[in-house]
Amino acid sequence: MELKLLDNKKKKHPLRYIALGVVFFAFLVYAVYYIASVNSQISQKQAEYDALQNEIEIQEIKNSDLEHVLNYSDEEYLDYVISKARNDLDYVKQGERVFVNSAGD
Repeated sequence: MELKLLDNKKKKHPLRYIALGVVFFAFLVYAVYYIASVNSQISQKQAEYDALQNEIEIQEIKNSDLEHVLNYSDEEYLDYVISKARNDLDYVKQGERVFVNSAGD
């Protein structure tokens, strides 16, 4: 009789196991894709952060240079203004010759 009881138990359908395996595999693929996507976003944001940090450092250096300009004497300030006008704004003194490189180099 014991043998008959064991045979009468319902056998689980193998299709359930296959479906469960497919669902688990799909979830695993999605999880790996999502993690890779998040890591990519983290890398991108880290690069943006580093670029902003570099810009901040450059601006701090410019600010400290301008703070030194505030302490210049009149003669030093005049020299500073003239150098800025020549270098940054491309101004020339009256009577100076201007040469333009037409080669584009």
